[in-house]
Amino acid sequence: MPKADQWLVLDIGSTGLRVCEFDYPASGGFRLLDYRQVEYTEQLTEQNRSLIISAALRSALEDGDFSTNRAAVCVSGQAAFMRFVKLPPVTEEESRVRQIVEYEARQNVPFPMDEVIWDYQLIGGADDELEVMFVVIKNDIVEGIIEAVNSVGLKPEVVDFGPAALYNVARANCVGDDECVMILNIGGRCTNLLFLDGDRFFARTIPIAGYSITQQIAKEFSITFDEAEILKRRHGFVALGGAYEEPESEVAATISKIVRNVMTRLHGEVNRSISVYRTQQKGNKPCHLYLSGGSSTMAFTDHFFSEKLRMDVSYLNPFKIVGLDPKLSVDDLQKHAHAFPEAVGVGLRNCIECPVEVSLIPDSIKQQQLFSKRKPFIFGSMVVWMLILAVFLVVNNKKITLYKKTADQNRVLVEKLEQYAREIKRQIGFRDEVESKVDSYSSLLANRYIWSDLYREIQLAMPNDVWLGHIEILTQPVVGAPTEEEPEEAVALKRTRHSFFGALQANRQRPAEVVEEEADDQVIWFAITGHCVTIPGRKIFADEQLEIFDKMVVEALAELKKQLAGDGPAADAEATADTAEGDAAEGESGTYAEIEEFERPPNKIARGVILPELFVEALWALPTFSEDDQETRILSFQSHKDFQNVSTFKIQVKLMTPIEFAR
Repeated sequence: MPKADQWLVLDIGSTGLRVCEFDYPASGGFRLLDYRQVEYTEQLTEQNRSLIISAALRSALEDGDFSTNRAAVCVSGQAAFMRFVKLPPVTEEESRVRQIVEYEARQNVPFPMDEVIWDYQLIGGADDELEVMFVVIKNDIVEGIIEAVNSVGLKPEVVDFGPAALYNVARANCVGDDECVMILNIGGRCTNLLFLDGDRFFARTIPIAGYSITQQIAKEFSITFDEAEILKRRHGFVALGGAYEEPESEVAATISKIVRNVMTRLHGEVNRSISVYRTQQKGNKPCHLYLSGGSSTMAFTDHFFSEKLRMDVSYLNPFKIVGLDPKLSVDDLQKHAHAFPEAVGVGLRNCIECPVEVSLIPDSIKQQQLFSKRKPFIFGSMVVWMLILAVFLVVNNKKITLYKKTADQNRVLVEKLEQYAREIKRQIGFRDEVESKVDSYSSLLANRYIWSDLYREIQLAMPNDVWLGHIEILTQPVVGAPTEEEPEEAVALKRTRHSFFGALQANRQRPAEVVEEEADDQVIWFAITGHCVTIPGRKIFADEQLEIFDKMVVEALAELKKQLAGDGPAADAEATADTAEGDAAEGESGTYAEIEEFERPPNKIARGVILPELFVEALWALPTFSEDDQETRILSFQSHKDFQNVSTFKIQVKLMTPIEFAR
């Protein structure tokens, strides 16, 4: 099990990597448990990056005594793109600041933004401007490094950036607090130059480093790169120049001059950077230089820069603030301390809040971290659900016992219910057959929503405890008295005007043209067969249905008011009102007063209530269906032979507007 108070920091360089394991005691601070430095067996390319890094990591982990798999990664300054920009002061929220910085990044980054990972850090500035550092790195570089880290069993949690980590460790060691200083980190492929001036920070990546020296040696002696690297490490030092005596070895003398030439180029870049910092960034003049990095340890490097820059030069010791495990040798660590400032800077992020904290974590790791944070809640939810299921199991076991006892006492009733179940299955089979036919003909329908709208209208008019069993299209209406085969109680019920929908029926107006005959490609008539259960005290209609009809009444009142207000002079309005009153006296509907004074009866099933009759009256109230009681009416109504409150009915319905279809 990895320990929660330990971190493995991986400083992934361009020519090698460094691994440090830090422990974070509860008392504060952090302690170095073990460290390793491994060079790559061959040069990194885009194609072999993941394989080379994973091989070096595996070698370091096998050689070292590391106990945790929680990792923080630091990428080289050469792999990323860093810029410092000045913006006008922004007082909006953080999201607005990020939008402005992202716009600046798009102007400066030479890659599409969807192919990179980027982050920014506010690093101060004057009152009239805001100074921002943003870092951009290509997705494939980070993904390749993360793939290599995952392949050796480590779990990366942080991806930091070399110059930012170097700045954090310098500030933690109080470097540059009271004066302007520079840090020159000479690495394998690039050199990071940092300016620390109190709270101010400026950095630049220079593409001159140890690799440049090796290249020049290989070119001078016409040898391979690996042979040149061996010569550099064996004889390399910075030639003192001037009156100093050259070494006896001609090879060493030549190599020292090559090293001095490269260092002279690097010094030129440092001088240009100082000029940029002082003129563009309005910084102070540096008075001290700190050296670090693997290529900074060549003999006389500090003497060279002290002579050229005319300032004090010393080596940066990042381990002043780090405790050491007793098993580590201080003498051995001193030999390699210059190569680990970025690793210590990244390790600081787990114990203090650092001045610069950029995050170059890819989306894949962000999602993993988010999932890890949610794990406790997920597990907690699972435990709660298990408890709920356990309670349900206990309750269900008790119910099963009770149900078995009740089943023994009601076996006869179960047999009857099984008969009903078979009938239901038969009806379900019939429904499935109808649905199959509907599916086969659906492609022929010119308007696919006509039938669904019609069915919704029927559902709106249907009372509670009413179920539709069958809807069939009629080629012609059923007229005349019932036949001898129909039972006496199956005669059509008489129409009433005293229902929930009287207010709407009072305002129904028959269209000027009504289709009386059905064409071959039209549907006007159809019949509804269904069942209902009458339970005294139950609601007749759902509240949602009544709310819809109430809205329809309000709309009818508003429309009628508008019509009455638009009739012209007062005399014409009075004449219209007199005519309306006369129609009401004769039993005709449609007056404003009749609608306004209408009171809805109680929404409860009482004695004598017939649900199919209310169903028909609701259909009369809707403009989709005919309100003629000889057209939209009950064809049959029959109670169940065993249960008087269970009934079967058949209703004939006529549409005011025919539905056209392709036969």
